[in-house]
Amino acid sequence: MSEHDEQGAGGGMVDRPTAAALAAIPSNDPVSTAEVADELDATRATAREALLELEAEDELAHREVHGRVGVVDVWYRPLETDGATLDERVDDALAELAVPGASELMQDWRRDAVREAFEHLRDAERADASAVVDAVYSTHEAGFESEEAWWGMVAPRLSRLPGVESGDDGEPWRFVDDV
Repeated sequence: MSEHDEQGAGGGMVDRPTAAALAAIPSNDPVSTAEVADELDATRATAREALLELEAEDELAHREVHGRVGVVDVWYRPLETDGATLDERVDDALAELAVPGASELMQDWRRDAVREAFEHLRDAERADASAVVDAVYSTHEAGFESEEAWWGMVAPRLSRLPGVESGDDGEPWRFVDDV
């Protein structure tokens, strides 16, 4: 009887799928335990065990994301820092971000808006979304006609930068320097 049969899921994976779990996580795209389990055709418990092992081996990092449906564990590959400064890591993360825009110029303009939001948060260390919008939107609107549309583009990208803890459900956003 396979581990899946014992735990009530399909598939035929008997061993912990650490290598497969690592392969299921893109280089710069956090994924949930459920997404990895689906990718592996394994139970969530099996996927979580493999992900925890990879985290213990420093192959993966994870963060709890608080959302409207509760807390979700997301897993991601840590950036190779090789002694890189925070600014260099932010530059690398921004360069890899997918941003909307018909041209490279528009996409760069929008990355600059995310950078400015990051710099404001880094300076403030803690800020509500409205404070970030008030401080940055007027000078870095990036082609958006409303603050809501601008924040809708900036917020998910800002949350992916080093040291940023998103302020879901009205909580303040935070910058943590020890990342």
